[in-house]
Amino acid sequence: MIKSFQHIFSIALFIFLVGCSKEVAQEDLVKSAVEIKLSQYRSNQLNECKDKAYLAAEDYVDSLMVATSLQNKLDTIPKSRKPDKPLKPAFKNKPDSIVVDRIYKEE
Repeated sequence: MIKSFQHIFSIALFIFLVGCSKEVAQEDLVKSAVEIKLSQYRSNQLNECKDKAYLAAEDYVDSLMVATSLQNKLDTIPKSRKPDKPLKPAFKNKPDSIVVDRIYKEE
């Protein structure tokens, strides 16, 4: 954002100087416009290069941190303990309540 203000300010200053001065040749206007465009291009390229460098550094640092944590086996999340086994239910012996008739009856 600051870069855009600088460019706007430089263009406004250029227009002010051109408007207040004597006649300006077409070649001078073209040269100044080319210089402005080149400075914008250089600043954009520099910003893109910085962004790429930051991304590459971030990936490198992340990989180092993962490798270090794998060697140390550090776990930042504490594991909960295993729950206790429930007691076995006590089975009650119930008397047979079903009466079974004989299959073969004696005659």
